Amino acid sequence: MKPTEAIPTLERPLYLLGFFSEERPFWGLSELARASGFAKATCLRSLRALESHGLVVREGERYRLGTRLLHLGALVKAAYPARQVALPTMAELREATGQSVQWVVRDGQEGVYLEVLEARSRVRLYIAPGRRAPLYAGASTRLLLAFAPPAVHQAVLEGARRRYTPATPVARPRLQELLRQTQRCGFAASFGELEPHSAELAAPVRGASGEVLAALSLAGAEAHYREEAVLHNYLQQLDRAAHEVSRRLGYVGAWKADIEGFLGSLFAVR
Repeated sequence: MKPTEAIPTLERPLYLLGFFSEERPFWGLSELARASGFAKATCLRSLRALESHGLVVREGERYRLGTRLLHLGALVKAAYPARQVALPTMAELREATGQSVQWVVRDGQEGVYLEVLEARSRVRLYIAPGRRAPLYAGASTRLLLAFAPPAVHQAVLEGARRRYTPATPVARPRLQELLRQTQRCGFAASFGELEPHSAELAAPVRGASGEVLAALSLAGAEAHYREEAVLHNYLQQLDRAAHEVSRRLGYVGAWKADIEGFLGSLFAVR
């Protein structure tokens, strides 16, 4: 984070928005001032500016994000036409597997879960639409890193990496190995990297010129992803869906997907 004195006055309200998260949806003025490094008066002025535009709401002595952001979020989704093309296939994939289905795009050095179709079963993994995750952790985000430009690779590999769980791949050699595996086989998998006891499988969605536009993924409780036969079925269904969406988006090149090789390397280290 920038030193607070280096943040221009006009940017301070936007800077404060970044402190609201799934883990911390409510903030008191004193708490937010301490966390941000702003003086309380500065923090209060920024919160009042956000409140006046519906971006935060005051409830008693605490603040939360405002409903204006829901409208802005809908506009963001509308700006990604590929997602609209993918939605029918994503719904079919959910029905075929019983798992949650995600559409994830890259934004700088993070991935954003732009669309999430929750599993219909009572036991499911909840991922909020709009969630952001670092490119090195999680199947969808790491798949996006595997096919990102070299400058993004370098920035992530040379940057600091937070360990979310004991399974988060923060060591550079391990991360590079996982990226090579994805580039070679066309899939990515994660087991408890961002949340304990969770699992995710991801495949790339390509545009007309072959660029990776998004990651399409299945996610659920890790207990559902332990058997090789189940994983094989999930990967087949996921691969078929990713290929179909890519074809609808104009991709006509060769489709690289090595399910057997991916499973072999996956079970070799599990």
